Amino acid sequence: MKRSMILSLLFIWGGIMYVNGQGFLKVQGQDIVDENGEVFILRGMGLGGWMVQEGYMLQTADFANPQHKIRAKIEETIGATATQEFYEAWLTNHVQKIDIDSLKSWGFNSVRLPMHYNLYTLPIEDEPVQGQHTWLTKGFELTDSVISWCKQNEMYVVLDLHAAPGGQGYDAGISDYDDTKPSLWESKANRDKMVALWKRLAERYKDEPWVAGYDLLNEPNWNLPGGTLLRQLYVEVTDSIRTVDADHIIFIEGNWFANDFTGLTPAWDNQMVYSPHKYWSLNDKGSIQWVLTIRNNFNRPLYLGESGENSNVWFRDAIRLLEDNNIGWAWWPMKKVEAIAGPLSAIKTPEYETLLNFWRTGAGSVNADFAKATLMTMADNFKMANCVQQPDVRDAMFRQVYSEETKPFKNHSIPGVIHAPDYNMGRNGFAYFDNDAATYHVSTGNYTAWNRGWAYRNDGVDIEPCQDNVNTNGYNVGWISEGEWMEYDVEITTDGVYDVNFRMATPAFEGAFHLQADGGDISDLKYIPSSGGYQTWQTVTISNVVLTQENQKLRFYSDGNEYNFNSMEFVRTGPTTDVPTEFLSATTVNARVIQLNINKPLSTNLPTNPSDFEIFVNGVSKTITQYEVDGDNNRILYFTLDHKIDAREVIRMSYSGSQIEAKDGTVLQDFTQEEVQNDVPILHTVPGRVEAEEYFYQLGIDTENTTDNGRGKNIGNLDQGDYLDYMLRVPTQGTYDIRFRTAAPSEQGEIKILQIDRDGIGTLLGTYSFDPTGGWQTWTTTSSSIKLPHGEYQLRVEISQAQFNMNWFEFSLVTSNDELEDASGLNVFPNPGKGLYVVETEWDKISDARMVVYDMTGKKVLQRAFKDVRAIQEEIDLQNQPNGVYTVRLENEAGQQMTTRILKE
Repeated sequence: MKRSMILSLLFIWGGIMYVNGQGFLKVQGQDIVDENGEVFILRGMGLGGWMVQEGYMLQTADFANPQHKIRAKIEETIGATATQEFYEAWLTNHVQKIDIDSLKSWGFNSVRLPMHYNLYTLPIEDEPVQGQHTWLTKGFELTDSVISWCKQNEMYVVLDLHAAPGGQGYDAGISDYDDTKPSLWESKANRDKMVALWKRLAERYKDEPWVAGYDLLNEPNWNLPGGTLLRQLYVEVTDSIRTVDADHIIFIEGNWFANDFTGLTPAWDNQMVYSPHKYWSLNDKGSIQWVLTIRNNFNRPLYLGESGENSNVWFRDAIRLLEDNNIGWAWWPMKKVEAIAGPLSAIKTPEYETLLNFWRTGAGSVNADFAKATLMTMADNFKMANCVQQPDVRDAMFRQVYSEETKPFKNHSIPGVIHAPDYNMGRNGFAYFDNDAATYHVSTGNYTAWNRGWAYRNDGVDIEPCQDNVNTNGYNVGWISEGEWMEYDVEITTDGVYDVNFRMATPAFEGAFHLQADGGDISDLKYIPSSGGYQTWQTVTISNVVLTQENQKLRFYSDGNEYNFNSMEFVRTGPTTDVPTEFLSATTVNARVIQLNINKPLSTNLPTNPSDFEIFVNGVSKTITQYEVDGDNNRILYFTLDHKIDAREVIRMSYSGSQIEAKDGTVLQDFTQEEVQNDVPILHTVPGRVEAEEYFYQLGIDTENTTDNGRGKNIGNLDQGDYLDYMLRVPTQGTYDIRFRTAAPSEQGEIKILQIDRDGIGTLLGTYSFDPTGGWQTWTTTSSSIKLPHGEYQLRVEISQAQFNMNWFEFSLVTSNDELEDASGLNVFPNPGKGLYVVETEWDKISDARMVVYDMTGKKVLQRAFKDVRAIQEEIDLQNQPNGVYTVRLENEAGQQMTTRILKE
């Protein structure tokens, strides 16, 4: 008995020690660290809309944005008692233990709890004794619950004062500011109440290590010259907390929605973290450099307290950017009505739409009983069990951040129906491709709808409610453009020949598409006839598609524009032997390799001699040096030529033989002079003109007919961040005149030109701006200069300021650097050599220097830096590089440059 009691006491004591043994998160230099001193990245979700209702989350923003107006509208409709019942249900249902359990299972390690002060204490206007503070139980009880649920899941809580006494900003929606009463900044009594509230919270949670810290004030946005008053309030709150709590982190947000830290540096507490917010901006290091500079200058960690309200593409890129730069984050929000950009969406009932319309316009007849029942249903709809889950959102926030792999959104079995919006989950360019995939309008000034239908999913694919009554899940993909595609993981249960019935709608005649499987075409191009409207649906059938159990990824590829796509139904019509084995399509892979797509999987017993095939370039037969089956898709054959294909050459292919068999025993049918799609990038030789539309890759660009001299096409619809890639051949290194042909009604345009190496890293060659011309087709020529290295390489034209059109740009040689290359005082020996060389030179004076070696494509293959040197004698090793010509360039801080060429043989 005693032994059992002792063991029980030891177990209880051990459990208490386990819980209490959890240490506080701490600030250590520029890091937040755990109890073991390991860097800890907070990955959190903001519980927005729970304690502080915001109008946009409830779709009341146009007539009742801050919470006090929302509550007043409700009370006016259903009365004070029923309103109190609604808010009790709201606070009970919106966040429960199952929500925290789910966040943990999805990968989150923390939550940010946005608090409304009026759940913890009375407003100053309602205090029975002015200057005193009446404490309410509701807010503390709700906070206790969240902390308890998080503690059970080993998750941290950031306490965030989201609505401060009086309201901290002109934007009333986020702070519940009432402009008929004094704000936080206009009332010392309100500021005193904020100080007292934080001390009360610190007293209550000072010993709780699962509280990560205190976010003192969410997004102040008030005219506070120099940040003096903001700093004074922050310091006063910090001091009050430190009288009772020496351990917890203090999170500090700047003015103007958290991002103006004027007056808030340097830090005044050794456990202080700066907490900016980030929305709708570019996800490059430049976009956060300003806060990285604050971190570096003042040796403080960073925590992004809010971000979100964008596409999955933006989420993935932003989180990768933050974590690569050791910045924790909390996303916003967890739930709202009809959300696609969050992990959970509350269902909007028809009754709630009726109530919103009544509030908005006064139209219709809504009584108190109807309104109360509607509101109580909406409160119930915010329970986790009643919300629609958005798995694509959380997949983008966690798995996609570090993985290029795709995974099914839904399971697809063939024969059967696949709904168009149920494509795979994954990154843009891997699971799907869409031209508009996120909005960056804070950086670019141009808003782009990443999902123009605002429905079902949060990727770049444009999805809308569907009015079709055949094979629909209620949504269709729309606004489809040429080159966009969606991929679906499938299980083929039965090999065979299939008819595929596509449900399509379009008022135009520009639609076309085809099917691919595992990287190769499996159908011909199919054109879509006009159905008379975007919701007037018809069936478009592709017949004789061969599918086998080897096919695992199907891709719907758009070859046209202006149509809607609802579903595709796969109907088996017979065994694979019902159709012959035949040519489907062919395309270039690169300048020497051609891909042939066959409609069926091929046998492994292929002849070693490809003599039955013939490839013609501009009508001339070319030698095939090698052919082979694709290792992952045995419908694909690759042919290597002894000829380097030019982008403007016409390629055709023929076959006559009997040795190529499909796996089902049927023989490949002869074909004659079938066209091979030539996708080899145009190689633009410099000096010369580059037509803007002759890119080999683009992002976000459209083309249109031009009225400029020579007619043809120009590029347009440009936004900041869009770009075009061209292949350049520059035989002569040197300085070139560069001229641009542009047009714009009123805005100044700007581009950056970069040389892109094989690793995708760009070197800036120049920045160029263009004045407006008064019209989209009013053209002018702007001249400047650029230094171009020699070789064949990828040139990127990146739009850094829009809007404008461009017709062409051209290069004219001004001065050549070739004559300097072997007379510069830079010596390399042996030259030619086998890969080991010694480079030596002598500068006029001591200086820091850099040596870079490039191959003939302009790729950087070696780089060295030298400190405080005058003479250099350095060994370089190119033994692992292919034979050919290399350029060695030396430059120093004094501006001296030396260049020479070496030959490896």
